[in-house]
Amino acid sequence: MTTPLTTKLTQAWVDDYLDLYNYAKYIGDTEWQQQITEALSNKESIIQNHVLEMQEKLKQDLWKMFDTVNRNMLQIYEELRKSQDVKQVEDLRQQVWELKTQRIELSRKIRRS
Repeated sequence: MTTPLTTKLTQAWVDDYLDLYNYAKYIGDTEWQQQITEALSNKESIIQNHVLEMQEKLKQDLWKMFDTVNRNMLQIYEELRKSQDVKQVEDLRQQVWELKTQRIELSRKIRRS
């Protein structure tokens, strides 16, 4: 599946490799030129692998963020249990609400990725 982002990444990658090819030609490194030519001929699979790696990294980062939100919520719940101050309890509940909202949004992003 080709997306606008994949198209831009592919074009940037090809441009970079063409620049490298021209430099290899300039310095007379025919072996490097051949390696670059082979990479360019396999660009679809190389780009696809890069995209898959980026998607996996994004998913890992989203899970780390989700875990951080959960840890923060646990800390706030602990503070709520200990607190006797009405104002502090109200503030803590507001923080929990905001974290729940973040967690829902992260869950949606994780499911989409």
